[in-house]
Amino acid sequence: MSLDRNTWALLVLNGLLAGALAWLWLGGEPDLQWAQPDAPPPAPIRSASVPPLTDLSPGAREVAWQHPLFSPDRQADVSKAGPDAEQLSGVRLTGVVVDGQTRWALLRLAGQHNLKLKQGEALDSGWVLHQVDAGSATFQRQGQAYTLNLPVPRLPAPGAASLMTLPHVTAP
Repeated sequence: MSLDRNTWALLVLNGLLAGALAWLWLGGEPDLQWAQPDAPPPAPIRSASVPPLTDLSPGAREVAWQHPLFSPDRQADVSKAGPDAEQLSGVRLTGVVVDGQTRWALLRLAGQHNLKLKQGEALDSGWVLHQVDAGSATFQRQGQAYTLNLPVPRLPAPGAASLMTLPHVTAP
């Protein structure tokens, strides 16, 4: 009986597999080396006691309820300006430019026109631009100072606009 080439290949493969199984069974595999256990986690940090909330009067709670924090029609806080600040009441700070020693304040005046004012220059009302920082501009006149701050952008109301709209596509 003669064996063909495929049969011989299968016999050799079976012999190799039997030898590998015998080697594993007789202890040919190396001893396992376990890693050292990690250090125990640090003890949790105990937080300080939280002071109790201050009790608000019903009137204060009602105002907070009527004008929620993220409402788009919430008004800005009332300005704490001095008596001579009325001349700057129509002036809004819309931007600042700080380039080394050169500093400008970008203003919007009451007449809805824009003005670029360099540090040290004065408005028609006599207020002199004394200092320009990254978020504010300070004016001085007759020993009094008044600071205009850049407005902080507000988030829209949660349901006012969706973040992403997808086009309507019908399935083929």
